[in-house]
Amino acid sequence: MDTPENPKVVEKYSEDSGKRKLTGFWFLVTRLAAVSMALFHLYTAVTGPVNTQNAVHLLFAIPLIFLAYSCRARDADRVPWFDIVPVALGVAISAYYIHHFDRIIYQLGYLMPTTLDLVFGVSAILLLLEACRRAIGLAFPILVLIALAYAAFGHYLPGVWGHGGFRWDDLVATFYMSPTGVYGSLMRTSSTVIVMFIMFGALLVTTGGGDTFMRLSNAATGRMAGGPAKAATLCSAMFGSISGSTAANVATTGVFTIPLMKRNGYSPRFAAATEASASTGGQILPPVMGAAAFVMADVISTSYLNIIGAALIPALLFYLAIWMSVHFEAKRLGLNPIPKSERPTLRQGLYNIETLAIPLAVLIALLVMRYTPTTAAVAAYFTALLLYLFSWRSPGTFVERLKSLPAALETGAMTAAMIAVIIGSVAIIASVISLTGLGLKVSSVILVVSGGDVLITLLLAMVVAIILGMGLPTVAAYMLAASVVAAAFVEAGLPSLSAHLFILYFAILSGVTPPVALAAYIGGAIAGSHWFRTALTATKISLGGFLIPYMFIYHPPLLGNGTGLEIALAVGSGVLGIIALAASTIGYFLRPCSWPERGLLLAAALMLISGQLITDAVGIALIGAVWAWQYRLNRSTLGASSSPSASKEPAQ
Repeated sequence: MDTPENPKVVEKYSEDSGKRKLTGFWFLVTRLAAVSMALFHLYTAVTGPVNTQNAVHLLFAIPLIFLAYSCRARDADRVPWFDIVPVALGVAISAYYIHHFDRIIYQLGYLMPTTLDLVFGVSAILLLLEACRRAIGLAFPILVLIALAYAAFGHYLPGVWGHGGFRWDDLVATFYMSPTGVYGSLMRTSSTVIVMFIMFGALLVTTGGGDTFMRLSNAATGRMAGGPAKAATLCSAMFGSISGSTAANVATTGVFTIPLMKRNGYSPRFAAATEASASTGGQILPPVMGAAAFVMADVISTSYLNIIGAALIPALLFYLAIWMSVHFEAKRLGLNPIPKSERPTLRQGLYNIETLAIPLAVLIALLVMRYTPTTAAVAAYFTALLLYLFSWRSPGTFVERLKSLPAALETGAMTAAMIAVIIGSVAIIASVISLTGLGLKVSSVILVVSGGDVLITLLLAMVVAIILGMGLPTVAAYMLAASVVAAAFVEAGLPSLSAHLFILYFAILSGVTPPVALAAYIGGAIAGSHWFRTALTATKISLGGFLIPYMFIYHPPLLGNGTGLEIALAVGSGVLGIIALAASTIGYFLRPCSWPERGLLLAAALMLISGQLITDAVGIALIGAVWAWQYRLNRSTLGASSSPSASKEPAQ
């Protein structure tokens, strides 16, 4: 039987649960295809994308998924003959689109589809559904099928949910050929921006970045109470920002951090929940923020720099919430720091850090200088590549480093292929929502139920975003939720950027929210804890993440909108609110909290949401009252324990 820390258990629950372990001929074919995809995107990132960039992107992506992911467990180490058919068909549907590109786009051929167009269109939809099923499971393809069924038969529905109806050939042509379909603007974001950041992240991780993150995190936090959990928080934040996948983050860093937390004295459930929460937050942490930030920039027509600028303070508050939760838990349990013999020194933690720090500095500098995200990612990629190949402190010889590069290219291409098929399927759902007006209908229902009240609108949108995001990767979760509820925010008069950040937060937090909590599944599998209890604990640790979106909606300076003083005051009240919330949920402040004290701290956190002077004053007063009371109790306890009568008592 597998032990809790056995990677096989992780694999069972991860996004790669059906991934093949190929050898021989098919391994070479798959690696060659993946490396070719990576090199194509590197070339076009430098020279500029071609007109058919999106189609070439999918021409690689769909066959790669069918080569790398099996349909049956017994095909885990081989490619059966029947999988060659979808591989060939995946090439054919994109090659057909490329060949007819001028007719389809420039001559508006998507408005007059031929029979062959429809055949390839139906094939493309079916292939995308099966590719998604193999790569990420059944939940998302079912959502796509529901959307397709609604487009085809929704005109039979009564009342507000019905629509005028569409011919099936028009639907197929729209999904396959139109500028808003599979090869449309969403795929453009994937094929030009997302793919380069994924390859950059894969290069950093494959060439030793994960080990550097771990060493640095342990060196920075090892002397603190609960050091392993704080190291897990830092490591998962750094790794998660560039990995692009919550599940991959938990599976990669969790096998190191969770056993260390357990040995330090944290319960298996709390250790798994900490890793799940910290890994989830990587998707909202600049400078990379996974892949959803690039999609958001395209959806709301703003620059990526604006998004990461707005997201920075809320992301830091999110990680403060996790940090304070693990700190209070360590104090509550009386946990010790990492033993000196087991933690690296700061010098060891910083060893070879330039191979990470310099590429990230290049990335941020170019973004600040308003170069395009693709240009910044390309420059950072080649900076990291040169530092890895020619740094005398990099592991191995130059030839050994050179031989490791195909693995980095393959890793990046496979992740990009997975995101490409997800985005292709998301484009189908987005087309359905646009054609049928479903997003406006859901938004109108939310507005009717809320009566125009902003808080109720936010609460309803939060529930919808969490439900729609359950079990889905970040990009799919965000796009699906945004398509359905964003219009309600527009009608409520909320700014577009803050509204979409609100949606992104709750789409991401669905990864730790029961009943479908993928990050908690994987963390629980590593730790040997029950997934549902792990998910509940992760929700408790991440509770600050549920509060922060309301804070920046009601207090825009948290997004960087305002004077320096306004932003400083907003950050101050936000920090106090997050600390109070963590103390309330864990049950420890200066000492263990009684239930009335926890209630007062929770009330203080809620008071500090809006940033209004009166509510901030009340919140600060409540925190001050609990602090003074617990400080007095601590002094009384200390005085009693040091009194002569107490010293004569027998040891317990």
